[in-house]
Amino acid sequence: MTGYDVDVLVAGAGPVGLMAASRLARSGVSVRLVDAATGPATTSRALGCHARSLEIYDQLGVLGEIAPHGTRINTFVIHQDGRPNRLDFDFAGLPTRFPYMFNVDQVIIERVLRGDAAAAGVAVEWNTRLESFQYDDAAVTAVLRSGDGAGAAEETVRARYLWGCDGGHSTVRKTLQLPLTGEPAHTWLIADAIVHTDVDIDGVHWLFPPGGTLMLFPFPEPGKWRLLDTTGEGQPDNPEQIARQLSTKLSQALGRDTVVDRPSWASKFTIQQRAVPAMHVGRCFVSGDAAHVHSPASGQGLNTGIQDAYNLAWKLTMVIHGHADATLLDTYDAERVPIGQALLASTGEVMNTVMVGATHHAQSSTGSVDSARNFQHQLIRNMSGLAIAYPDSPLTVPCDKPGEGPRPGERLTQLSAADAQSPGWTILRAELRSPAWHLLVFTGSEDATGQDHLTAQSGSLPAWVDTVTINRRRPDNDHGVWDPDSRVHDTLAATDGDWILVRPDGYVSARGTGDAGLRAALNRLTSLHTPE
Repeated sequence: MTGYDVDVLVAGAGPVGLMAASRLARSGVSVRLVDAATGPATTSRALGCHARSLEIYDQLGVLGEIAPHGTRINTFVIHQDGRPNRLDFDFAGLPTRFPYMFNVDQVIIERVLRGDAAAAGVAVEWNTRLESFQYDDAAVTAVLRSGDGAGAAEETVRARYLWGCDGGHSTVRKTLQLPLTGEPAHTWLIADAIVHTDVDIDGVHWLFPPGGTLMLFPFPEPGKWRLLDTTGEGQPDNPEQIARQLSTKLSQALGRDTVVDRPSWASKFTIQQRAVPAMHVGRCFVSGDAAHVHSPASGQGLNTGIQDAYNLAWKLTMVIHGHADATLLDTYDAERVPIGQALLASTGEVMNTVMVGATHHAQSSTGSVDSARNFQHQLIRNMSGLAIAYPDSPLTVPCDKPGEGPRPGERLTQLSAADAQSPGWTILRAELRSPAWHLLVFTGSEDATGQDHLTAQSGSLPAWVDTVTINRRRPDNDHGVWDPDSRVHDTLAATDGDWILVRPDGYVSARGTGDAGLRAALNRLTSLHTPE
């Protein structure tokens, strides 16, 4: 690392920056993680955790530390004429082990990811601000300022790459002059408080007091709810007034006296619907709120940022380790910029549905229910992240034949919880936790290995590929995946002689049968990956 102080300097130690730092460090990349705050956040922020994010946490091996602190949300409840109408979440057509929304405080997510980063050797440098930086073809030179007042000190750091995970007011984005294009939308009030009510705690509630719309989101803590008031009325610095206002509105909407305690946190804000046209310039990158800000109505911010970081970390790792040319980093923009743009459209639709809900309610006795059904359908498809795919990515090798199972560009783990707990999938999911490319080789022979079965005539595999043999018969050694009930073969629609090439982030890059198809796919990817 001659001439560099660190491989990657990450600015911002929220969930996105923590994910970035942890993934890089666990792959052998040196990282510094700085944040201007004096310490970890303690107030509530993001709450909803969606299916694709749960899959990522599971693949990272940290879901077990998160799950005990959350609440499973199964339904959407619209309150009309004092009666609740449950619209259970419908994940039809979106196979997943997690067919629900999961509410967990962002403070918990950050605590778990901070522990994961610390275990990989990365400690957050609090009270350390990215003051400025310059970049050229060789490096990024950043000025860091730590401490306050007379005790403040400046330090110059030379890094291979700079990764801005520093939020909506991102220093990295502003310095790169990346325009955050879009427009402001509505002004809303959000408050977290204990609510004395008997409404179902496994649902998100939609209510219509006179003049506006309320939404309620349950916390794991008994009696605690997040309340969203689309009128934007009230003063957050007067919590007693906020409590009275929300108590009155909830009582009107539910048709019975309902008391909201003094909120522990309240905020009024104007929603911004904006995204950058590019997510990297030279050796500098932006992710999460630094790249896209939008309505919180469908809880997409944290989830999309986590997926940004998960997408880029393995690509940076390959380039830094010399397994790929820097052109690989262009695929970050190719894959994630369209996701950010689509996010504006989908969250805008959800936001408009929330805003017009009161109008529908006033116009007819069934209007708000019909609107809620459409809203719920959109909500599931857009929130879950399960439909995100990269079929047009340079890293995706199109499959000539249509077929069952995950196709190139789609996520590999399109399976139910029952399938995921089968013997073969249990072993395979553990194998996929290593941050490498994986070549899944399907064979019915007791003796054949992945190398013998497919690559003897094709030469050795690249260093960045790990081979995993999947066998219906129990192997004589501990290597490979034993699939005694054929669940892995069946869910992946694979037969003996097939292979599937899987990216480190769990998306299928290519699939086929036999040596020739594998060599063609590897040649295409190697031409992109191999440094000149």
